[in-house]
Amino acid sequence: MNKLLLAIPAAMLLAAPAMSEEKITLTEKQQAKLDKRLEGRTAGKAQSCISAQDQREMTVISDDILIFGSRRNANTIYVNKPYGGCRNADRNILSYSRPTSSLCKGEIIQLIDNSTGMSTGSCAFGEFVPYTKDAD
Repeated sequence: MNKLLLAIPAAMLLAAPAMSEEKITLTEKQQAKLDKRLEGRTAGKAQSCISAQDQREMTVISDDILIFGSRRNANTIYVNKPYGGCRNADRNILSYSRPTSSLCKGEIIQLIDNSTGMSTGSCAFGEFVPYTKDAD
């Protein structure tokens, strides 16, 4: 029985990366918004963390796609797909606290209702994929 109890959390951890590879369905409006943000950019290698400067501007494309950017470096944005999605992310304020200035995969996002200020749930960041503007 003890072996089974240890195996369940391990299986859940192994399954977590696969969750970020789920097929994401976007509405036409969401797809257009994503296409506009990614236009003229090339995806780089996924990163576990992004710096504080790269967290300045966040855009919610859908419950499954968040984009982070920086005012200092407009050439690169980071696309994040929270593990298992982030239900109603577009209707709430996303709040996160971190022990360092970096924002990393696995950190928890608290969803705060815009009108009441009450917590409505949470989700966890996935990897951050950089998209850099192509050279002209």
